[in-house]
Amino acid sequence: MVRVLLADDNARFRGTLRRLLERDPDIVVVAEASDGNEALEMADEVGPDVVLMDVSTPGLDGLEATFELKARLPDVTVLLLSVGDKEQEIEAGLAGGASEYLVKGGPAGEIVDAIKRYGPVPGTA
Repeated sequence: MVRVLLADDNARFRGTLRRLLERDPDIVVVAEASDGNEALEMADEVGPDVVLMDVSTPGLDGLEATFELKARLPDVTVLLLSVGDKEQEIEAGLAGGASEYLVKGGPAGEIVDAIKRYGPVPGTA
């Protein structure tokens, strides 16, 4: 079972993403956050395997939150989400510890596949 934290300031998008992910029996959404600071707090509390982090959140943005999250919880996988394919964001996010960059609005299966690719090996969690 892959434990996922969703971090995005758009509540409607988070809800849609939660419903999509919960259709998969190997994924459980353990928490949601509306900004980078809340994502850090929630990650400390629930210990997710994977964090889906929106790049553009108010306050502490997703790139800064990713850097801090990886410093606190180095084994957590961060998958960045954004509305566009922005080269500078991709480079900064990967340099900050993110494992992958996904574009919002792309095929929903790509997000599920990425979560499973980076989640724990079956039988080890």
